[in-house]
Amino acid sequence: MPMAFVILAFAVVGYSIAFTKKGNAKTDRMGSRRHDLFSPADIATVYARLSVLSDDKIRVDDKDDIARIVILSSPVSLGSWGFLYPVYLHATAHGTRIEVGCKSKFFQLGPIVTSWHNRAIAAVERALSIPEARVA
Repeated sequence: MPMAFVILAFAVVGYSIAFTKKGNAKTDRMGSRRHDLFSPADIATVYARLSVLSDDKIRVDDKDDIARIVILSSPVSLGSWGFLYPVYLHATAHGTRIEVGCKSKFFQLGPIVTSWHNRAIAAVERALSIPEARVA
């Protein structure tokens, strides 16, 4: 019985923290889990597109216009505590290097982390692949 209580208390605390945690561009830093992407677009264009990213499960929590950082997040579910995805942009001579990190809102290990990180990377790639509107 005491072990069940400990597990239940851990779950309650975890969900409480995860439901209230929002991304913050000033304090959330890139963790050890990261993936690099490259875009031939300039850094201003990439930042503008990622700042308004709209996906079914991934959304923008915060952004920093000066440092060009976008914090994306995914929701809490029965299978995960939810995740924060710090996205750092770096100008290069031929475009923009994009670092997409992944951190749990509480604590998470295993294949669920990889799955959600891949989902965030795919959302970033989709946001950058949409052609710009042409003005006649």
